[in-house]
Amino acid sequence: MTTDTKAPTQAPDAFTAGKRKADDAAFMLTRVLAEMDIRVGDPDAWPRLTGRASLSGEPYVHLGTVPLSTARKLIDALLRAESTRRSSRDGGGH
Repeated sequence: MTTDTKAPTQAPDAFTAGKRKADDAAFMLTRVLAEMDIRVGDPDAWPRLTGRASLSGEPYVHLGTVPLSTARKLIDALLRAESTRRSSRDGGGH
């Protein structure tokens, strides 16, 4: 059980920890997108990507609005990766 004096300090700590996790995830996603020649911060590629957290500390990544051509490029890459993963799994056991 927390006392009333500890509760206000725990909320900012939870928020800060959640924001840190979200920022780390956003950074890693930015790096992965860069490997795919998708530049975060470019209005024609991926205008905005930010790490955020709720007041309770739940981390999340805000992807912003993504142009359709970029979304299609990402979808194609994910489909190829999934196809490769399934082929490896299905072919590796036989």
